[in-house]
Amino acid sequence: MINWFKGIALGLSLCLISCSNGSSSSEELHGNDAIVIINHEEISLEQFKTEFKLQKKKFRVHGSKETTSEEMAWLKNRVLEQIIHNSLLSQEVKRNGIGVSQEELNEALLKTKSGYSEDSFQKQLAFEGLTYKEWENSIENNLLINKLISNLVNSKVSVSDSEMRRYFENNESKFHKSEQVKALHIMVETEEEIRTIQKELQSKQKDFSALAREFSLGPEGVRGGDLGYFEAGQMPEEFDNVFKLKINGVSDIIRTPYGFHLFKVEDKVEERKMSFEESKKQVEKILLEELQGSAFQKWLVQLKEKSEIEIKYDLFEKI
Repeated sequence: MINWFKGIALGLSLCLISCSNGSSSSEELHGNDAIVIINHEEISLEQFKTEFKLQKKKFRVHGSKETTSEEMAWLKNRVLEQIIHNSLLSQEVKRNGIGVSQEELNEALLKTKSGYSEDSFQKQLAFEGLTYKEWENSIENNLLINKLISNLVNSKVSVSDSEMRRYFENNESKFHKSEQVKALHIMVETEEEIRTIQKELQSKQKDFSALAREFSLGPEGVRGGDLGYFEAGQMPEEFDNVFKLKINGVSDIIRTPYGFHLFKVEDKVEERKMSFEESKKQVEKILLEELQGSAFQKWLVQLKEKSEIEIKYDLFEKI
C-alpha cells in the first residue's frame, strides 16, 4: 500500500531530474519490465510507452511545438495517473460483474462514428495510432466504466426539491427562454420553383400550408411545413431574419446549400424568465453533475487507499 498523492509528488521530482538525460539510459530497460503493479496486476514498460507516445502526440497538437522538460515531467505523471485510474476501474468492473450487451455496444459505436465521414474517421484512427478493433475495445471499456460509476456512485446521489429551489432562487438570471417563433417552411431545389411558389402566395391562389404539402422537400412538408416553435440559434444563421417578421409575415427567398426557402411566421413568444417548474429538470441536471463529480472523486480516493499500488520509480525515472 502506498500513499498515492505522495507517490505522484515524488515521481514528479524524480522525473524533473531524469527528463534531460532519460534517453541515454532507456536502452537498459526491457519492454516487459513492470513499471507499476496495481493489486498484483502488472503494467509493463511497453504499455506505458505506448500510452505516453499517444499523449505526447496529442499534447503537441494543442500545445507548443517544442516540449520543455517540465512539460514532459507533467505528461509522464499524467499518463501514470491515467493508467492507474483505468486499471483500478477495470478491476472494479470485473469484480462487480458488470457487462454490456452487443446491442449497447453497437449503438455506442454508431453514435461515436456519426459525426465523421468514413475517410475522416479512418484518418482520426491513424492519427491516434489505433486499429479499428482497438478503438472498438476502447468504446466498450468506456461503456463498462460508465455503467460501473452509474451503479456504484451516481445511483447513490440525489437532490431534494428544497435544494433545487434554493439553487434556482440564487441563480434566477441563468434561467430564461429566448424569443421563439412558430413558423411554416417550404424548401425546394431550384430558384425557378421557389419564385413560382412565391407568386402563388402573393396571388393568394393557395395558402402556405397547401403549397408546403405539395412542393416542399423538407420532412415537415407533410405537416404543411410546420416547424413548431424554435429559438434563435437553433436554426442555420441564414434563417435569423425570420425573427424580424411579424405574425403572418412571409420571408423573402432565402438561399442555402440545401436549396431555396420561404418561411411564414404564425406566432411569436417574447423572451421571458422561466418559472421554477420550467427550470426544474435543468436545475436538477446541474446539481446532480456537481454532486456526482464530487462523489466520484471521493470514491476514487477511497478505492486507491484500499488498493496496493507499487510504482517502480527506478524504472520510471529512466524513461
